[in-house]
Amino acid sequence: MKKSKTIAKIMISGYYGFNNTGDEAILKSMVGAFKEKIPQAKITVLSCNPLQTSQTYQVKAINRLHLINIMRCLRDTDLFISGGGGLLQDSTGKGWSILYYLGLILAAKIVKVPVMIYAQGIGPVNKQANKKLMKWILNKVDLITVRDNSSKELLENLGVVQPSIHVNSDPVFLLKEKNFNQTINSHPYIQKLIDSGNRPLIGVSVREYKGYGKDLKKIFAQTADYLIENHKAKIIFFPFKFDEDVHISEEILSLMKNKAEVLKIKLEPEELLSVPSRLSLMVGVRFHSIIFSSMANIPFIAFNYDPKVKYFVENLGLSELLLETDEDISLKNLQEKIEYIRENNDKIKDILLKKVNNLEKKALANNELVNKFLNP
Repeated sequence: MKKSKTIAKIMISGYYGFNNTGDEAILKSMVGAFKEKIPQAKITVLSCNPLQTSQTYQVKAINRLHLINIMRCLRDTDLFISGGGGLLQDSTGKGWSILYYLGLILAAKIVKVPVMIYAQGIGPVNKQANKKLMKWILNKVDLITVRDNSSKELLENLGVVQPSIHVNSDPVFLLKEKNFNQTINSHPYIQKLIDSGNRPLIGVSVREYKGYGKDLKKIFAQTADYLIENHKAKIIFFPFKFDEDVHISEEILSLMKNKAEVLKIKLEPEELLSVPSRLSLMVGVRFHSIIFSSMANIPFIAFNYDPKVKYFVENLGLSELLLETDEDISLKNLQEKIEYIRENNDKIKDILLKKVNNLEKKALANNELVNKFLNP
């Protein structure tokens, strides 16, 4: 497709500026793709940390809560993009975040700005009032892409019928990993971190969520000890939301009998993406730890703390790598998953390679739709 010569003004809303690697990877992918296809695009991002966002992505950024500035900027916008990620749900953020994101979409439509829902994972939506708001507001938008079939089904069940709903994939699949040697040159500490002395390297990604009690942290500690004692592994904890995940990783380390490592420097998404390729396995609670592992062709054990994890793993055709509920998370079940992966490692890698190639193509389709919309 030809590159656009039009100067397009795009505003992007999402969970940006919060030091969440998954969401920052989404933004990095989106901005990079838009700049490639529409070189003269003027991009504005709504961020919790506008200065950091502006410097990192070379875009204009405004405070996501400064409504006067947002409205002023909206009036001079050609396309408002809501996404990607899991914005339209009421199971986290005390249930208020869905009202914020729906409110921005409605504000854009009030000032007659076209709106695109971009590669979102929709739901869960539990409150009836939120379901009615979603039906009313989303039937007014101009273009919807989602990252899984379950999101499309949820929207259709809510009665969203006006725009066509395209099932594509998470924009992170377009993120290009930084050359590993470049990552080491920028952060020599990483070389020491991954130096395992020919032991298998295993990554662990944890996060705070409602199900985390003392026992669950103890299970993660026992699993790490099991991998060290029975498989001579070196364990590295990877924080995807930096300060928060470092804290819980250190709590788990304090419960372990053996020594493990925590990645204690904040890497850019494309730098962090270069590291999992050195792993043998990722034990991942964070959703994007599973995505990054898939992109690096590394088997994983996933935890169904959120429907988006289940949808993604099932879409890969690897539901046997998923632990369903807190009740399923035991040392015994984790040991069984680890042994299953050891026995089926090549088969899992073959499946990941084919599926990820397809997901990359679907992620490209999101940006083709943006380009066509701006340049009919």
